[in-house]
Amino acid sequence: MTVKRICAGGRRILVVDDHDGSGRHAAAALKECTGQVQWVKTASEALLASLSWLPDTIFMDLHLPDAGGLEVIRRIRADWPMDKPEPSIVVVTGDVSPGNRKQLAQLKVDHVLVKPVPGEQLRAIAGLTSNGGIQESRSGEVLTELKALFRDELEKRLPELDLGLSRLDYKAVTTVLHQLIASAAFSGEFRLEQNLRSLNTVCRQSDAPGEIARHYYQFLESAQEFMSREKSQ
Repeated sequence: MTVKRICAGGRRILVVDDHDGSGRHAAAALKECTGQVQWVKTASEALLASLSWLPDTIFMDLHLPDAGGLEVIRRIRADWPMDKPEPSIVVVTGDVSPGNRKQLAQLKVDHVLVKPVPGEQLRAIAGLTSNGGIQESRSGEVLTELKALFRDELEKRLPELDLGLSRLDYKAVTTVLHQLIASAAFSGEFRLEQNLRSLNTVCRQSDAPGEIARHYYQFLESAQEFMSREKSQ
């Protein structure tokens, strides 16, 4: 069945996210309705694209490799051409700490979304509408790429989780888990996502090493199963 989409094809949308999984997911979801989507990974690229391309909507991550997203938003607001309508800025982040919320309240931020964000919600925020609502759909090619990115990310991040847990550095552990939870959700790996969320919750709420270890081994079992399955395909 073909879903008829009536989309705001003239809108310009900028995605700023250094995380391959969430950036790829957002760009692909938004391109289902409009071809005018750019995805950049650094603060310097975000400033250049914003002030030269003048997007209508900017989806902004807060943690970028060369500067914080909050500073990027300040610069965009300060340097935006006075004769042009200002963009809608949407913060998309896994970090909703009180400190960030206070700073966001002082900026002209239109929405704050907590990762992972479904494609349908991204499209709605960007003003991309359809008759009867846009159905969430991802091509097999996009989903295959997201799974491959997630597999590579797991292989890279597992040693970091081991080190953080051995040092009882739960802040570092939960920072990594936030990224992995988003990647699992985008990849459609719901069992792995559930185990990651359970581990994240227990690391935040419990100081019992045995309980944390039990959830960690449950996560490891599902992670190893996923990676073995992906390598065999």
